[in-house]
Amino acid sequence: MTLSRRNLFRWGLAGAAAAATTRAFGPLIKAKAATNGQRVIIVGIGGGLRLNESLGMAEGATMPNLFGTTPLVTGFATGSQGAPNVAPEYAAAARPLALPTPRSTPLHLQGTLVTNLRYADGPPGHLQGHGCLLSGFYNRLENRADAHLPVPTIFELHRQATGAPATDAWYISQIGGFYRALIASDNLDYGPRYAGVYLQPPAAMQSLVPIITSGKRSLTIQTIDDLPIIPSNPAEDAATARLTSVLDGNSPTFATDDPIVHLATEDNARIQAHLAEIYSDSTYESYFPQSFGIGTLNEDGDIDPTPDAQTVYHAERVLKKFKPSVMAITLLDVDVCHSDFNGYLRGQQVADACVNHLWNFIQSDPDLRDTTTMIVLPEHGRHLFFNGNNPDSLGRSGIDHGLGDNGDRDVWMLALGPNIRGGQVIAPTGITQPGRTSGRYETIDAVMTAMGVLGHGDRLTDALEDKGARPGLVIDEVMA
Repeated sequence: MTLSRRNLFRWGLAGAAAAATTRAFGPLIKAKAATNGQRVIIVGIGGGLRLNESLGMAEGATMPNLFGTTPLVTGFATGSQGAPNVAPEYAAAARPLALPTPRSTPLHLQGTLVTNLRYADGPPGHLQGHGCLLSGFYNRLENRADAHLPVPTIFELHRQATGAPATDAWYISQIGGFYRALIASDNLDYGPRYAGVYLQPPAAMQSLVPIITSGKRSLTIQTIDDLPIIPSNPAEDAATARLTSVLDGNSPTFATDDPIVHLATEDNARIQAHLAEIYSDSTYESYFPQSFGIGTLNEDGDIDPTPDAQTVYHAERVLKKFKPSVMAITLLDVDVCHSDFNGYLRGQQVADACVNHLWNFIQSDPDLRDTTTMIVLPEHGRHLFFNGNNPDSLGRSGIDHGLGDNGDRDVWMLALGPNIRGGQVIAPTGITQPGRTSGRYETIDAVMTAMGVLGHGDRLTDALEDKGARPGLVIDEVMA
């Protein structure tokens, strides 16, 4: 990769990643493998994605890798669709997207697509939507960094049930400010001692960190070789670990109800080693390689990653190294739709290419291929009406979410993997359950299905019912 100063500073600046502090909980955290050998990845398309543009293809085939080019729901477009209908003035000004050639047969033919999923309750917002995807609990959380669910997350459920280390449960997303709050609940039976590992790629992979830590007061960058790195020295790391152990041994143990996440020493060591490999890479390929092939083309012909491309690239690195049993990924490029409808269409193309890349990566790994179920769905939809922001020459403008109309609540779910039936496009109705008024499968059912694959369905049901919440149902129609 040719890394110019422009490329470095264009995508290098971001917030902070969440690793952890080093004082462990001792016997509360036991390293043990998952009980049934299965893995689940939940990919949430954050920011809201409507049926109109995705399955309906009202503005062209925005997600050809997932859904092909023929609409999968009625009422929006008919017949084979071409490229997304981006306004000409926007297309002339925007950088071209770098996208691999779409697959010849769409991914939904390998699994089951539920076209009429319902986000049935609660405000369709960011933390509320992803809070539901990570717990099966309709909620009214505020978009705050200190907001926590009252029910356990999928990370906590898995770790408590199996005794697995934190590195067996990961959450990869952008905007760590409030999504980060979802790695652990404030449920007294679970909580931070069973949290997952949160990683915010643009910050954890912050290319300015080596420059800052180098102590240099000035820096002239001529070539990639001039950029500082943080050397990885095993002897120094071992000495630091010994000193940390001495300090920890003479400090009080954190209380089990401490609201701050404190990972075990072994977890921290593995996470730090993972980051050390990135920061010590003198080629800077570990930040984002050109070979990933998804992003925007800059003036030099190089690929700059979008947030979604960088998120999925680093999720794949975690999968390769840690082989976790539970992973959640938030994609957010489509959230530009509040003020940029054309960017929303392009964001769908990127999300589509990233999900396809992730699935291909999983299939290329023998350990992951035979054990991994992937569930993809929007965190919620978007309004059925434009908001008037940034109108284009085709009469379209931004679209918000949150009021709870059918555009907000009608979504879809794609399930893939060895536990999933292939070749199904379904829209079940007449689904009954006390308190269920939709008559359809819902977002909470996607979560229950995922936990059922891992063998934690009963635990999730108990945890929700303890809080008076309606638990989801396993979507039997998708199961092989």
